[in-house]
Amino acid sequence: MSGVRRAAFAHRFMGLFVLPAFVAPLLDAIQYLDEATHPVPIVVSLVTYSLAGLIVAVPRWDGRRFHALPAAVSAVLFLTAAQQGYAVTPRAMDAGQVPWFHLGFIAELLALGMRRRPGWAFLVWCGVTVLSVARWPVVDGVPLPIEAYHVVGVAVMIVTWLVERQYNFFMRRREDTRRILDAARSRDEAERGIRYASSQRVDVVRRLAGGLLEQIAHETAEVTDYDLQQFRLTEAQLRDSIRGRSIATPHILELTRAARARGIAVDILDERGYPPSPEVLASTAEQLAQVLAQAESGVVTVRALPPDDTAAVFIVHDSQNPDDDPVAVEIEDVTGTASVF
Repeated sequence: MSGVRRAAFAHRFMGLFVLPAFVAPLLDAIQYLDEATHPVPIVVSLVTYSLAGLIVAVPRWDGRRFHALPAAVSAVLFLTAAQQGYAVTPRAMDAGQVPWFHLGFIAELLALGMRRRPGWAFLVWCGVTVLSVARWPVVDGVPLPIEAYHVVGVAVMIVTWLVERQYNFFMRRREDTRRILDAARSRDEAERGIRYASSQRVDVVRRLAGGLLEQIAHETAEVTDYDLQQFRLTEAQLRDSIRGRSIATPHILELTRAARARGIAVDILDERGYPPSPEVLASTAEQLAQVLAQAESGVVTVRALPPDDTAAVFIVHDSQNPDDDPVAVEIEDVTGTASVF
């Protein structure tokens, strides 16, 4: 049978359904103790029957396959109970007879089937069927079937197998449906993320270049050198917001714009992929403001480092003067602690 964990068969009250089916025949079997001339077989039958029922009904029902050893012990004990019970049951010619343990026989097959031990259930059915058929009287050379309760056992095993098969089919379909829904949900989240990122990009462009775009669209006056400079500065800001998006806050973009207006080249690069902590962003803006305030020329590079690096941001100012040493600032991840080299 399938190895699918079957939560529907793992209900903790399943034993309370099976156990009464084992207990009920015991009440009927007590009369055999008073009527039996040899009480030992019926005592053995009652004891082994009780043990077989307890072994298969009492352990926790968790949907997993029952261990082979207790399943085998329960089956053997039940067959012993059936053999000893038949030994003290008088034969009769009337059809439709049932032994005292017939309800427990059905419960044993059901329990073993539900515990995913159909092989042992079939063995119990075969053994009890052989014991029953051996008692059929022969009339004119033809066996007379006086007991047919084991036919119900066949139906129980078939129904148990069909229920498990249909349940496993349902569980597979549910798992497939869950995977489809998860995939669809992931696509929806990805699309929402793309739409959100696109919306952010549009907002950034509108905020940085909206005024200049309106000026280009509506004004007919000649473009001045100042206008060209503003266009270049805005273009550089847009480039920073793309290439260094994880650290390109509005404050940092304004700092770099002012520095470029003074003739300092600034590059913002992002190798991180997502924004660092607020402490890191605040420290980056503070340290960059100090570096740019002291810079009179050269190139300032602000780089967001990969997530596995202990430092989050690295700022370098190269004045491109052979007599001056480059200035480097390392900003620690999470805390934003700055170290100047």
